[in-house]
Amino acid sequence: MNNRFTVKDFIYMMLLVVALVLLGLILGAMNYQTRQMVGLRQQITAGNRLELEAISRLHGVAGAAAVSTGTSRSQANIRETLANGDRYVCYPQVPIFPGSPYKLPGYAPGDWLVQSLSSEPHSLIPFVTRSATAADIQGEVLESLLARNPVTLHWVPWLSRSYLVAKDGLKITFKLRRRACFSNGEPVLASDVVFSFNTMMNPLVNDAQNWSYYSDVKSCVAVGKRTVIFTFKKPYFKALEEVGGFSILPEKVYQFTKASQYNTRSRLLEGSGPYVLYRWAPGRKLVLKKNPRYWGPPPVFNRIVFRFIENPQAALATYLRGGIDSDGVEPSQWRKYTAEPGFTSRNHCYKYLTSSSGYLYVGWNLQQPMFKDRRTRVALAMLVNVPAIIKTFLYGMAVQVTGPFNPLSPQNDGKIKPIPYDPAAAKILLQKAGWHMGPDGVLARNGQEFKFSLLIPSQQPLLQKICVYLQRQWATAGIDCRISPVEFSIMIRRLNHRQFTATLLGWTGSIESDPYQIFDSKSYLNEGSNAGDFDNAEADKLISQGRREMNTTQRMRIWHHLQQVIYREQPYLFLFTSDSLSFVHERFRNTRPVGKFGLNPANWYVPRKEQKYP
Repeated sequence: MNNRFTVKDFIYMMLLVVALVLLGLILGAMNYQTRQMVGLRQQITAGNRLELEAISRLHGVAGAAAVSTGTSRSQANIRETLANGDRYVCYPQVPIFPGSPYKLPGYAPGDWLVQSLSSEPHSLIPFVTRSATAADIQGEVLESLLARNPVTLHWVPWLSRSYLVAKDGLKITFKLRRRACFSNGEPVLASDVVFSFNTMMNPLVNDAQNWSYYSDVKSCVAVGKRTVIFTFKKPYFKALEEVGGFSILPEKVYQFTKASQYNTRSRLLEGSGPYVLYRWAPGRKLVLKKNPRYWGPPPVFNRIVFRFIENPQAALATYLRGGIDSDGVEPSQWRKYTAEPGFTSRNHCYKYLTSSSGYLYVGWNLQQPMFKDRRTRVALAMLVNVPAIIKTFLYGMAVQVTGPFNPLSPQNDGKIKPIPYDPAAAKILLQKAGWHMGPDGVLARNGQEFKFSLLIPSQQPLLQKICVYLQRQWATAGIDCRISPVEFSIMIRRLNHRQFTATLLGWTGSIESDPYQIFDSKSYLNEGSNAGDFDNAEADKLISQGRREMNTTQRMRIWHHLQQVIYREQPYLFLFTSDSLSFVHERFRNTRPVGKFGLNPANWYVPRKEQKYP
């Protein structure tokens, strides 16, 4: 047979070529789909791989072996530095902190906790309100991504299940707990975190005091329903604390189209915390009740009642007749009642100083010509005998401070000695600053008499006594100080609007604070906390350096240098940090201070037979 290439052979060959081409395309498509599926699977399981890697290191076995040997990933808390240098922390279960009461003998939930607040908050708007009393209330209702262990001081996941901090500190990833929910039953989602952050940073929301802490955040992005990623422009030593520590609000409840809507919701308070706002009786009290949908460790008390009692004498009288269950008392009150026979056996009495305690100061408005000269400010300090104040008015229950950092904190430079009490040297320094005694016994310079008003909170007898002492000390050198007590919310408003010449007030403390908000020159703007307008180029430079320094030892050296600059310039007359003094009713158990932060009423409980309220 002849082997000729016929038309039919050509057709068969073309069909074969087409079939091979189609087969190649199909195989290529399948390979592409496989690669896509593998890539997608890798993205989906990235977080799980991090957990497996950390667990395997924790137990000294491979990830698969860790699972096969019975180690439960749902139970192991992880705190690891991964191979690439990232820090990974995962708490699959909500942490129970030291001091919790749940397993103690006689523990029983129920009863009420009735406390006093020294002032009624003007509003409860998250991020906007600045009063410490509002923060006390918000702390029972609002929560954040992280919480701090009071003993180890580690930041641990709370609303988040885990967090991952990149080696360079420029990216922090949070994964939220599935069970976390708001009091309305809605889950806490990544979109709520982004909404809360954007609200806090909205330039039309009255929240200037917080902006500096987040000025280096480049973006806050939700990835899916329960992953949030913060990226930073620059390293910041408090990055984890700040992005993990702000309050998370339910977007569906707080959403707004104009910032004015948000700024005026003074009585709206809703979050994911153990309590919900139940009743607010203006001028009398505010009541929280247990959140029936709370997702975390069960709250102890059925209700928490805050009674507004400005006067410390009235607050103590109310405590003694059983109207409130605990009271933060003044030194004279502590001294009197702890000396009474039987009082300490019928009441829990606590005196302590922590490294997070704040300090009392006199702040000068440096926009006022009389306070611009450093020598004048130093002379004002030299005219005040701070040790005598501590001994006379606080019965020794305080420590003199030389700057904005707590004397128990490593941030404080203990080598700096207080400005000495030296009235004679102070008068010479005032003369060098251009002050001369006028005919009426008041110093004057360039036609201006040395007269000023000292703004202080009203209904605070101890502060008023201290101010009278300051007034008399300054008067010996020809300085006329007039004491101006006002209601606290009015005082804060005047400070925000810079309508003051001098003020006596206190700052709360922290283990390591960021001095930017109080002492950087840019914090004078937008109602920032630098109300006195301290403007010093060297201080600004040191604050910037300290914020970027991630090495703790090096950062402490920077803070010590900054403290020396502030000490030299005296924008404040630094007075003291005082002991915390508290009485607690005897029916409460487990009331002792825990760790670095003192009393924690969340740990208190009342045995069933001693409960007072239904």
